[in-house]
Amino acid sequence: MDEHHYLLIIGYLEGKITEEETQYLLQKVQTDKEFSDAFEDIAEIWSARKAIPNNSSKANDALARLNKKIDSLEASGSASKNGLVETRHPITIIRKLRPILTVAASILVLAGAFWLYKAKLSNKPAGTLTMTEKHTAPGEKKKIDLPDGTVVTLNASSSLHIANTFGDDKREVYLDGEAFFDVKRDPQKPFIVHTGKIATQVLGTHFNVWAYQNDSNITVSLVQGKVQVDMNNDPSKRIILDPGKQMTYSKANHQAHVTDFIAEDITGWKENKLVFNYDSWPDAAKKLSRWYGIPVQLRDSTLLRCKLKGTFDNIPLAKVMEQIKMVADVSWQMQGNKMIISGKCN
Repeated sequence: MDEHHYLLIIGYLEGKITEEETQYLLQKVQTDKEFSDAFEDIAEIWSARKAIPNNSSKANDALARLNKKIDSLEASGSASKNGLVETRHPITIIRKLRPILTVAASILVLAGAFWLYKAKLSNKPAGTLTMTEKHTAPGEKKKIDLPDGTVVTLNASSSLHIANTFGDDKREVYLDGEAFFDVKRDPQKPFIVHTGKIATQVLGTHFNVWAYQNDSNITVSLVQGKVQVDMNNDPSKRIILDPGKQMTYSKANHQAHVTDFIAEDITGWKENKLVFNYDSWPDAAKKLSRWYGIPVQLRDSTLLRCKLKGTFDNIPLAKVMEQIKMVADVSWQMQGNKMIISGKCN
């Protein structure tokens, strides 16, 4: 492993590398065993800044491994010098790493950063982890301020689970439903949204996640910044989104595809705009139900083949249906608190 990679690891632990460098580092940890081992060793020593009792043997082992690597670097540096081949990376690396070793030798503590990263790849919270739940009822929206300064806007019929340790050494939340995330940037603590088998990781950005448990798709739409989407903890299926791109993942066939999107179509709900963007009628019925807080049922199977497009700006359900009737061959009636929709495709 060369100087650049050692300094990249140290820069990550110091929070001084760019978002792109962070993504490169995290991917390399997964695919390069030598790099992963070095990351683990340096992270364990770096964590010596937080003394935790009864873990001296683990830190001692890491210290011995890293000392051995640095001794090897010193030897290779001397050999190159004697052979008149100019090299500078061993000296630079040693200058960087020796202060870390000094701290570790005096404190001897538990590893932290590498195990934090491995935990970030998990799709499920630990069984002993205490979670706080925020949720919305049908027809309700809620703004949630997280401890790190991130703001989450939760759409109707949604829930967000937040670990009580959020912000201590990681930032992970678990979403069922739809939410818009305005994530506070923190290079040392990537923000991860878990939605079933999908993990969306960012450092600081604006994005929307649609992930209702009883829907067939999960959609991640990026408004600003950059996000990394992992599926089933499989690095080969990783997708990096740029602004204006969205990933749709099918729960049925476990496939994903990336498309463009219009921001208002995806995030209009935050401004109380009910948006149908060529939604199927079954999906439209679910959206109406969540938006207005009543059950919506389709009576005619012919509606299953129909698509609906339109935007409705904060108006009552009856007016929405009247406007839909102007462009679609549908009718509706209320049965108690339930709406029944009949009709066919035009």
